[in-house]
Amino acid sequence: MRHDMVMDRKTIDDRDDNFTMEILKDLVAQGYSGDELLEKFAEQRINIRKAVDILINEADEIVAGKRVSASTQDIFGEE
Repeated sequence: MRHDMVMDRKTIDDRDDNFTMEILKDLVAQGYSGDELLEKFAEQRINIRKAVDILINEADEIVAGKRVSASTQDIFGEE
């Protein structure tokens, strides 16, 4: 595996603080407060960590040649 092509988990963890404020802003905007806000916040953090783990695993598989990556055309369609 080429380490220069894949983010390591420390990089992801360092960025976690950025997600924290965005999650809280979103939940407050949705009207959550108090204990319910804390519960929803915990749920969202878990969901984001799961999503990041999935993305990292997919990237590792692409780098290892076990998975084909999507092309630019696949993502954005034809012009």
